[in-house]
Amino acid sequence: MIKAQIRKLAIIGILIIILSLFACKQASPPEDKNDSRLKVVTTIAPLYSFTKNIAGDSVVLENLLPSGVGPHEYSLSPEDARKIVNADIIIQNGVGLEEWMNKLIDSVNEVRGDSKKLLVVDTSEGVDIIDNDPHIWLSPRNAVLQVRNIEKALIKSDPGNEELYAKNAADYISRLEELDREIAESVKKWKMKKFVTFHSAFSYFAMDYGLKQSAVIEGSPEAHPSPRHIAEIMDNIRRSGIDVIFSEPDASHKIMDSIAGDLGLRMYSLDTLGTGDLGPGWYISRMMMNLETLNDVLGAK
Repeated sequence: MIKAQIRKLAIIGILIIILSLFACKQASPPEDKNDSRLKVVTTIAPLYSFTKNIAGDSVVLENLLPSGVGPHEYSLSPEDARKIVNADIIIQNGVGLEEWMNKLIDSVNEVRGDSKKLLVVDTSEGVDIIDNDPHIWLSPRNAVLQVRNIEKALIKSDPGNEELYAKNAADYISRLEELDREIAESVKKWKMKKFVTFHSAFSYFAMDYGLKQSAVIEGSPEAHPSPRHIAEIMDNIRRSGIDVIFSEPDASHKIMDSIAGDLGLRMYSLDTLGTGDLGPGWYISRMMMNLETLNDVLGAK
């Protein structure tokens, strides 16, 4: 409740900043009037990686979330407001992850007028959503759909580079499909197909590869688990024969350590890829690191 109120006040402040920035932009000459490339802003690191693979240096690409800050903890800054004001395209994950941006985008479009509206891309279009879970990027098969949605938006806004975008997207999709095949082949060899995670980020991954996310420690980022919930999870773990739980790189380990200690479980980390270094190879590299961990843990049962 308090976090929501703080975020609401922050958004009001940022709206004022946006209006000021737009006024300054209108009154000032462009930063580089010779650079006619599209200005594209992604919201999270996976989308940056996807877009970079499709567009390369043919667009000016920026990302909102800084490295080390997850989408659930993020708070919009004046610098991010500048990125949005200057953008031609905003590429979002969708599934409610960027709900806080709606008022900001509406305000920018209202000031710009009909001829210069932001193109907002919802990359979740075509994805079968599970229980409003926004972590669609953790499925390489969903990532393919997200890449295709980004490709369509870039071609729509910049038809002169259609051939480049189409070729790059096809090449990257081939690599994503190779990743998907490698995961599927690995899962066939696993002795254990059930797992417990810190929060419910791996629903799509589990569905695609016939796995079962048996329990989650924290139902949502802002809801701390109750003693009753913890007791139910521990009972579930005892009955299922699970001897390992998966945390996350930036998660609080206190509860996980307590459960692991009480039940004699091993604990490993899986990256939810909500944040990270920005680069074209980052997404596949991080997914492969997760696969290595899962191979070592679930394949060795």
